[in-house]
Amino acid sequence: MSIVRDFEMAFNRQDVTALVACFTPTGRYRDTFFGEHIGHAALRAMFERMFHEGRDYAWTMEHVVEDDRRAAAEWTFSYVVSNAVPRSSGRKVRFPGMSIFELAGGKIAAYREYFDEGVALLQLGFAPESLAKVLRRKLAGS
Repeated sequence: MSIVRDFEMAFNRQDVTALVACFTPTGRYRDTFFGEHIGHAALRAMFERMFHEGRDYAWTMEHVVEDDRRAAAEWTFSYVVSNAVPRSSGRKVRFPGMSIFELAGGKIAAYREYFDEGVALLQLGFAPESLAKVLRRKLAGS
């Protein structure tokens, strides 16, 4: 079994303990919405927050290429926003993307993802002017 598939299955089960176990103790996860988190405690908190703010998750890794040091995956991600996020509660969000995994000892040492954030924000109900503001701020921080 591949660590990417282990990650995918744990995420879809919303099994935070199994998700964190996919990472090295100093594993890094750079999430487009939640920022960067390093180490098991920070990863646990991030995944718990994700699962609190959404439901009905489906993360499908459609294409995975993996060796002992790296993996890449093209995927489709979807969920429904929970009541924890009142401005977007009940909205279904679905978008394609790609992830890069850096591996060490069969675990994830670093994770980063790429997707069209604008598409996701529009589905979350952001008005075009708010969307432009968010994306400008991100561009300035790059």
